[in-house]
Amino acid sequence: MAKTTETYDVPRGAAYLTSQQVILYATYFVFYVILARVLTPLEVGLVAVLGLAQALFAGVTSGSLPSAATRFISRSIGAGDPYAAGGVARTILRMSFAFALPGLAVAGLLSPFLGGFIRGASDATSLLLVTFAASFFLDIVNIYTAFFQGVGRYGLTVYQNVVYALLSRGLGLALAYVGFRVLGIVAGWAIAGVTTIFLSLYLWRGRLPKGGSYPVRPLIAFSMPVFASTLIIVGQQWGDIGIIYALLGPAILGPYYVVVSSVSFLSALWAPVNQAIYPALSASHSTGDTKAVSEKLAVAFRLTNLAVLPIGAALAAITPTALDIVYGPKYASQTLTLSVLSLASVFTAQGALLVTTLQAVGRTRQYLGVTLASTVIYLVIVGLGAIPIGTLAGAIGRAVLAISIVALARRSLHNTVSTNTSAAMFKAIPLAAAVAIPIFVVDLYFLTYRPLRLRAIYQFVILLGIFVVTYAAASRQLKVFHHRDFAILHGALPTRLQPYLRMIQRLVISDKS
Repeated sequence: MAKTTETYDVPRGAAYLTSQQVILYATYFVFYVILARVLTPLEVGLVAVLGLAQALFAGVTSGSLPSAATRFISRSIGAGDPYAAGGVARTILRMSFAFALPGLAVAGLLSPFLGGFIRGASDATSLLLVTFAASFFLDIVNIYTAFFQGVGRYGLTVYQNVVYALLSRGLGLALAYVGFRVLGIVAGWAIAGVTTIFLSLYLWRGRLPKGGSYPVRPLIAFSMPVFASTLIIVGQQWGDIGIIYALLGPAILGPYYVVVSSVSFLSALWAPVNQAIYPALSASHSTGDTKAVSEKLAVAFRLTNLAVLPIGAALAAITPTALDIVYGPKYASQTLTLSVLSLASVFTAQGALLVTTLQAVGRTRQYLGVTLASTVIYLVIVGLGAIPIGTLAGAIGRAVLAISIVALARRSLHNTVSTNTSAAMFKAIPLAAAVAIPIFVVDLYFLTYRPLRLRAIYQFVILLGIFVVTYAAASRQLKVFHHRDFAILHGALPTRLQPYLRMIQRLVISDKS
């Protein structure tokens, strides 16, 4: 058990992946801010449709292979058999090429036909060909990401993902700006994918001994239900995009896509924990230690609830000002949509951790049932509501989707592990109210009276200051955090960052905690 804990250091892994997410979402945030100014709303809608095509290709050709790679590599290492882990990596890589290469060929042949369904594009076939090539490269990158997670080398996934994000977004915007427009965006995806593959090959050298082929049957047995769930998850992430595009058109889809993509920066608060905890949960469960699984989940849900709910509520309270600053008045129609998505983020975070747990403990059939049932509900809501209430139907559908996943996943795990989804929620709710209500009142005052004709950016700085003060004061008053919470972080963060952590600790923890 000690060896497993050392290999899969969840706090340190979460710290690495948190730094990654900060960089990635800062990159994505800047990308969408500039994208909304470089391209028209209709062209932004076309980018969304091509993103949907990329996700569908990846779902069909890659599917559950990354998840299988992480799970079986970590199980083999947890069992003390690195040669078996090497065999898993070798077999998974071969399977990936066996699926992805024929998929790329078929997609290329179908591109002229599929291009007829893309409205508003002057050369839809070329856009699709470049998009499918970019998807193929990203499939290979994701396989190596799964390998690094499987061996507990979380820091190497940071290099991969940061290089890909900076290149794909930065180069794509540069090409779009000089005249390639939407084609420049997808060309950036493809060039970044090739570059990241070469980086991944370099970083992977010597990480595992060269094992023989691993038996394919257990990989397939695990992968098939997860593969179906992966396709369903593509529907969860892109179903509303497709429905809104089909019913309302790309010009309306563009602003909605930008808002949905922007609010996803909140996942930086929980995605690192999910990625770091998955192999650790898998390794603990493989030894029969369900108590360790429950304890890890309790810590994860406590920190997630205390971080996501207050920040999501605060963002929901100031959406008019936030949209005005970031995208300008033409995106003001998405104010209520952004508020709903922000408030629902706590359920999204809980659901993501629960489905990660289902995979880690091998409950793949239950995982399939949870994702299928919740997705059907979500798609029906969006389909019925898109015409009468517009893009708000997408936000409501995503909120119901998240709540459904939480309810169904908890039920599926009831007899396996204690999920502890409500950990610290009795403190997270008053903390969220304490930070959201003051900034909502102040923002409403700004919007109503415009004192001294303050520019929106100055209003935002004032609101941010109020958030920091109220969050710190409420945390101290409610005794939300404890010294042991920061003890975990002190052991995970580099020495040069620890003075800043101690400063935050003094702000949010009272001396009596």
